[in-house]
Amino acid sequence: MRVPRFRPVLLIIALATAGMMPSYQPRSADSDAYPQDDIRTMMDSTVQQTYDYRFHDALATTDSMIVDYPPSPEGYIYKCGVYSKMLLEECFDSPDSIWHEYKSLVDSACALSKKDYEEYPDSVRNLFNYASALVYRSRYEAMKTDWLGLMSDGVKSRKLLEKAVEIKPDFYDAFSGIGAFNYYAAHLPWYMKPVALILGISGNEEEGIAQLTKAANLGQFSRIEAATFLADVVYLDKKDYRQAARLALELHVEYPGNLDFVRTLCHSYYRLGDYDEVLRYADPTLARYSSADSQRYLSLAYIRFYRGESYAALKTNYDTAIADYSMAIAMGQPSVLVSKAYYGRGSIYERVGKTKKAISDFETTIRLNGDDNACRQARVALDTLKGK
Repeated sequence: MRVPRFRPVLLIIALATAGMMPSYQPRSADSDAYPQDDIRTMMDSTVQQTYDYRFHDALATTDSMIVDYPPSPEGYIYKCGVYSKMLLEECFDSPDSIWHEYKSLVDSACALSKKDYEEYPDSVRNLFNYASALVYRSRYEAMKTDWLGLMSDGVKSRKLLEKAVEIKPDFYDAFSGIGAFNYYAAHLPWYMKPVALILGISGNEEEGIAQLTKAANLGQFSRIEAATFLADVVYLDKKDYRQAARLALELHVEYPGNLDFVRTLCHSYYRLGDYDEVLRYADPTLARYSSADSQRYLSLAYIRFYRGESYAALKTNYDTAIADYSMAIAMGQPSVLVSKAYYGRGSIYERVGKTKKAISDFETTIRLNGDDNACRQARVALDTLKGK
């Protein structure tokens, strides 16, 4: 949410749309385990900091939650949420060690939330927390390609959220995770369908979209993630770029520091052929970051790619376009982005008469084989250049 049509990691993040924002219901009907106002303030701060891409501030806040309220799962759940965002942006220098730390956090979140749930199984808050913890465990299982564990925990999470809605029908935040599950379960790739059949998993795209829309319009805590999923996954999948741009713009206005929302804006406007709008949002965003940051945040690499594509389409600022493509290439992944960037840069080199560099980039595009369309175009361009 997003370049590939389906990524298991995105299924996990989709299910975690509610996970970043657990409800603030008491653990039981007659007692509260800690000062509600204090931890709610820290939760709200974590969400704000995470969406503003102030990840280190968010991690500091979650650490305070863990220290101040050690028996409570929220600190661990929220820290897992921050790590998930950072892992999606590829902004860890040593991801392997982070995965180990992430697994430790997930284990603590699951143990504490399960304990609360078993003690008070009809508490909406406990249901929501346990569902969120299981979702973040699935995130780790996706990384390990443990599809059975991933889908099993996903089903458990969905059932917990559905029970929360049964108890509190106007608990709209739960519809974010349920809707995301419904949507992706209706679009499972072939290699996950046998496991889905064993587990009795089925989805409904139309129902999922309706549930996500309800959460985006009426949710108190998962509103942003539901809207993000609709913009980044549903509308981009359906090529409804106007709707994707509309939602992304609303999110961008609320969180101007969020790179993912800018990426969706640039993607949508580029697909609409509105290149001036791409530049309108890409230019000020990229001006705030150094070249090195483009290799640290995946969204920045995409924003640079879309700006390069827009300059190429407008047939202007070729030097900037080449620099943007080069920085997208330097990100090193995903292969679809790198392949497209090599082809884009090669096309600019061809226009400005740098034939050897153009041939090299087209050959690299074909060798990487990260995008079928880019490979086809590169072959045509190579035949033309070598035939001269």
